Amino acid sequence: MCECYSSIVKIPKPYSIPAQAFNSNDLTSSSLIEPVDQPQSNPSFPITATLPVYRPMAVTQTGNTVFVTVSIPAESSITLPEQALQIKKVSKDLKITQCRFFNAIPAIVAGKPADTPKLFLGGFVRKDIQYANVTKLSASTVEGQIKDFVVDIPILGVIDLGNHLNVPSVLFDDQQVYQYLKTLPLPSGFAGKDRLMAGDMSEFNVMSNKFMNKLPACELIYSQINEMDDAVDRVPLHGGPFEEGIFTTLQEKMVIVIQVILTFEPVVDPCRH
Repeated sequence: MCECYSSIVKIPKPYSIPAQAFNSNDLTSSSLIEPVDQPQSNPSFPITATLPVYRPMAVTQTGNTVFVTVSIPAESSITLPEQALQIKKVSKDLKITQCRFFNAIPAIVAGKPADTPKLFLGGFVRKDIQYANVTKLSASTVEGQIKDFVVDIPILGVIDLGNHLNVPSVLFDDQQVYQYLKTLPLPSGFAGKDRLMAGDMSEFNVMSNKFMNKLPACELIYSQINEMDDAVDRVPLHGGPFEEGIFTTLQEKMVIVIQVILTFEPVVDPCRH
């Protein structure tokens, strides 16, 4: 079971230079434009995404290691490059491209609920679909070839790790401003023994503290994929055996069980060393 919340993530579109800007007839030695390699898009992350939040199947901690097991459902529509008679074999491999731990921030106001740590998990399932097409047929026979079609099915979600983990807390940077006392004589109108005692406004002194928080190491240790594929546009094979049919579109449902291990480094308190 999963509980779905929503968090909006927006990523700006990559900047592109119009093709006419690279017209060789318009280039001079003072106006050369070097082409910039555009970054490849992340196949498992859309430009704007509302991320589902999943409750893990199990979260266990042993010392500095945390085992997280989660079940992620996925659904997709796959169009084969040609009409297929039958699916012969489907090979699947899970590829994880993102496993980012997001620690909880303590409640800013006393009495208000604090958030829980999250795990951003993303990647894709590589499917190698082997199918048979039709090259020759008769009323009682069908002849074809075995072909391959590879497709990547993206998956993306956030795992709510709950509030029972004992993980290193986030260390926050800070700045502290300090002053020195300055004593000055007072103008007329004050007693002769009086002096102005205040911070020196001609200087600004600040001490900055910066802490380098470390992310835990993440490793994929187990995965299980249970799927159902339905041919949604199957039609009879005209001229062939009466029970045969052809199709191009598959409606796929998958349940992906993923287990990862998070390893936290021991925390060194800089105030004690």
